[in-house]
Amino acid sequence: MNRPLPMTCASRRGLSLVEVMISLAITSMLLTAIAAAFQSSSQVIENNDRFFRATQSARVAINQITTEVRRSDAIDDQNISATLLPILRPAETRPVNEAMRYYKYDATNKRIVIYFKYTNGTLSAEYPIAEAVQGSPFSWDMGVDANNAVCVARVSVAVEVKVGSSDIRLSGSAAPRRSLTYK
Repeated sequence: MNRPLPMTCASRRGLSLVEVMISLAITSMLLTAIAAAFQSSSQVIENNDRFFRATQSARVAINQITTEVRRSDAIDDQNISATLLPILRPAETRPVNEAMRYYKYDATNKRIVIYFKYTNGTLSAEYPIAEAVQGSPFSWDMGVDANNAVCVARVSVAVEVKVGSSDIRLSGSAAPRRSLTYK
């Protein structure tokens, strides 16, 4: 009969407590580095997403504003400023209760908003159309229309969007068709 030999200390195969502690320390350092890289990557992705959304909303806002200027009956030259663009839409395309449409730069919240003045004199709520805007976006040139009346001949919109360390400047301009003379 063969009896198994008793195991001696030299023949045991296992990790000592010191070896386990060293491997845990190395594993925790690697996991910490991976977590830091994941966190950094998540922040970059979030900033890129916020920048993309702000840039896209600024592009849409510029397109909407320049289209409204082109189609407008008039731009209120008495109330226009670097932060306010009042537009009178043609009666056939204007909603029934709308008297005037305003685009405004809200410096406190760094955004461009749209709101409406109704025929009864009340104002609507302000609706944001562009975020993270850094300065007053509106400028204009005066001219005369086909009837030699002084009017706003061209409106320029320049929007600088800044999110984190990323920024971009977008611009566009339009002339109210009423102001143009065709030959």
